[in-house]
Amino acid sequence: MRINMHRADKNYKDLKQKQKSVIADKTYSMYLTFYLENQRMPDVSEMNDICKRLFATVQVLAPKTGYEDIYKIVEKRALGYESRILKDIQDGITIETLNTQKQRKAPEEKVAIVKQKGQQKRAKRKKKVRDNLNKEEILQDDRFFFIAGYTSGGAPYGVTWEEMGLKPWEDLEENE
Repeated sequence: MRINMHRADKNYKDLKQKQKSVIADKTYSMYLTFYLENQRMPDVSEMNDICKRLFATVQVLAPKTGYEDIYKIVEKRALGYESRILKDIQDGITIETLNTQKQRKAPEEKVAIVKQKGQQKRAKRKKKVRDNLNKEEILQDDRFFFIAGYTSGGAPYGVTWEEMGLKPWEDLEENE
């Protein structure tokens, strides 16, 4: 038995941003597919067909949304689609590449991707630790060339400038 997790009183405006983004991507994909198949933007009746298909999708998420609301949203978005579609075509997108992008990944591919991301995360973490170790500041003051630590009373201890044979803040290169 499947329980309906969507609220019956939701409107398009009540959807989360991610849900709206998925709908926007689907709308663009429909327009792009149409353009690639027909070499032109859809006319009013064809746009109506796209809106009807999109409306069915939106109804699942937001049943209170009216068809007119979806039509207005699609109409507003469609204004910028042609230039975006032409850029995508110029960048080499075709029906074949579009269909390839739509295919779902096999479970083995998903596992490989998760494994690769984990390895990348670990490598990044290791690099960050290494960088932090390299960046650790060598603590100095007017008395100590290298402050190794501090006593419980807060007094510094370590290697003095005299023990190093240097004057305070003198560069090491000068004495070599």
